[in-house]
Amino acid sequence: MDTITPNSDELAVKSYNKRKLGRLRKRRKMRRLKILLARLRVLARLAGYVIIIWLFIKLTNVPAWYLNENIFMTYPNKYLELEGYSIVSTKHVMTKLQEIKLPKKPLYLIDTKPIESKISELPPVKRVIVRRYWLPARLRVVIDERTPALSIVPNSKVDPIAVFTLDGNKVEILEKEYLPLPDKMQTYKIITYDDYKSWKPAQIPYIQRLAMYLENATDDRLEYLDIRNPDDVYAQMNHFRLRLGALKGNEIFQRIQKVSSVIPEAMKIKDNINYIDLRWNNVSIKLKKNN
Repeated sequence: MDTITPNSDELAVKSYNKRKLGRLRKRRKMRRLKILLARLRVLARLAGYVIIIWLFIKLTNVPAWYLNENIFMTYPNKYLELEGYSIVSTKHVMTKLQEIKLPKKPLYLIDTKPIESKISELPPVKRVIVRRYWLPARLRVVIDERTPALSIVPNSKVDPIAVFTLDGNKVEILEKEYLPLPDKMQTYKIITYDDYKSWKPAQIPYIQRLAMYLENATDDRLEYLDIRNPDDVYAQMNHFRLRLGALKGNEIFQRIQKVSSVIPEAMKIKDNINYIDLRWNNVSIKLKKNN
């Protein structure tokens, strides 16, 4: 009986097909593995998003984000800081804050504008800045006050009954509720019987400029400006008194310019001077009657 022996070509074909089949199986396994890994990455990414969202929700709703509901009831407390004020009192500020009803929201969602607007209703307050802080949730209120310029008095021996503030062109009147001012705040004292509340806003910078001009011209400190009679104004300086005449526009500044010519002589006899008269073209020094 004859035996059939495969020739070398057939063996080569079988070997090639076997190797090709093996490679195809490996590719199929690699493709399945890549698909599996891609799906796992998508699932991991989705799980990561879910965890991040869950953490964000938890983090944004922890009690530390919420202000204490009694933050405006008493002061001081660890949830509220007030600073920058010296004319208004803590009671003034807290009374305004107690009119505000804070929403039950996280600190970062609370609008601070109503707080700033409410405190700004106080006449001495120029601007308010509210800052928010975490751990614990708290507020810092920084108050910027107006600049006092003129103090109103009925005579030189009494305390001011009102104060004008001047910031740019903005004029405010501070009544006795906010007086006396702190010692560090210096103003020009104005003696008048007028209804100061009816003064036009332009009068305040005009009188302040006049007071500053007097100090510069005399190199002396102004104690008070007496305008009880607007047609016969007196300026009491530290060392002598000036009689200025009528309080009219720029004319009074021109009269003050003349005082420099007599200052050296006036300083020699300052204790005997009643006043320096600037009303006329020629400046004269009026002595006290007993001199």
